[in-house]
Amino acid sequence: MRLGHRLLHLALRCGRALEPDFAWWLGGALGHAFALLPMRDQRRCREHLARAFPQRDRAWIARTACATFRHAGRMALWTLSTLHVPARRLCRGIAVEGAVNLRATAQACRRGEGTVGFSGHFGNWELLARVGGAVVPLTLIGRRLRDPELDAIVAGMRSDAGSTRVVYQDEGAIPCLRQLREGRLLATLPDQDVPRLAGVFVPWFGILAYTPSGPAALAAKTGCPVQPTYLYRRAGRWVIHWGPRWLPPPGMEARAAAEHLTARVMAYEEALVMRHPEQWVWWHKRWRTRPPEEQASGGEPASSAPSV
Repeated sequence: MRLGHRLLHLALRCGRALEPDFAWWLGGALGHAFALLPMRDQRRCREHLARAFPQRDRAWIARTACATFRHAGRMALWTLSTLHVPARRLCRGIAVEGAVNLRATAQACRRGEGTVGFSGHFGNWELLARVGGAVVPLTLIGRRLRDPELDAIVAGMRSDAGSTRVVYQDEGAIPCLRQLREGRLLATLPDQDVPRLAGVFVPWFGILAYTPSGPAALAAKTGCPVQPTYLYRRAGRWVIHWGPRWLPPPGMEARAAAEHLTARVMAYEEALVMRHPEQWVWWHKRWRTRPPEEQASGGEPASSAPSV
C-alpha cells in the first residue's frame, strides 16, 4: 500500500475514534494555531478579507482570518469523526432554511425534472454532499483525483446516502445532461477561480472574479431551474439552506443567460458569506485570473483595502 493510502486509512481510523464534540474542539484549536503561523495562506487570507471588506479595520481582519482557520479545522475534524454515521441520522440534527424550496425540488425530482444546484466552499460543503442525497436524488460534479484508490475512497465518503452519484468534470457535458434528464439535482461548486474551466467574470464582493460558467450553461441549454443550496453553521448547529429556484431568463441568448445566472447565484452566496465571513475559504486565489482589459493595462483588481 502506498504511503498516501496508509495515511488516509490512518486518518479515517483516527477520525472514527474521536467523539464529535472533542473533534470540534480539537479542530478549532489546531486551526487557531495554524492561523498564527507566518505562512502564505494566512497572509493571503488576511489580504483577501481586507479586499472584500475595505470598511473593516485591521483588528477585525485579523480576528476574522483566525476564525476562518478555526472553522476550517473544526469542519475538517468534525466531518472526519462522523464519517461512520449514516447520512440519514446526521440529517436529524440539521435545521432547514427554505423548506418550501426543498419541497419544490423534491417534487420536481419525482416528476423527472432536473435541477442545477449551486453551492460553494462555504460552511460545510462535504457534509452537504453527504446529507443532500438523503433528501433528494443527488449527483455531484467533482474533480477526479490522480490516484484511483484515493478517488474511490473520497467518492464513497460522499455517496453513503445511497441515492448520491458522482460525475467527473473530465467526462464532459453528456453525463451531466443525462443526470438532469433523469430528474436529479446536479450539484456544483462554482465559487472558485479555475482557469482550466470555461468561465465568465462576475462580481464577487465588488470585484470581477473568474467563475466557472458550465453549470449555468447547462441550465440555459436545458431550461432546467437553478437552485442555490448551502450548509453552514448558525447558533451552534448546522443549517441546510435551500435558496429560491430560478429559471433561465426566457428569450436570452445562451451565453448571456449563463452569465446572468452565474452572477445571480454568486450574489446570493455573497450575501450569505457577508453574514458569516469566517465560513468561506479566504485563502483561495479568488481574484487570480483577470479580465483581458486589466491584463492589457497591467492593472490589479480595484480595491480600497488597507494593507495587512
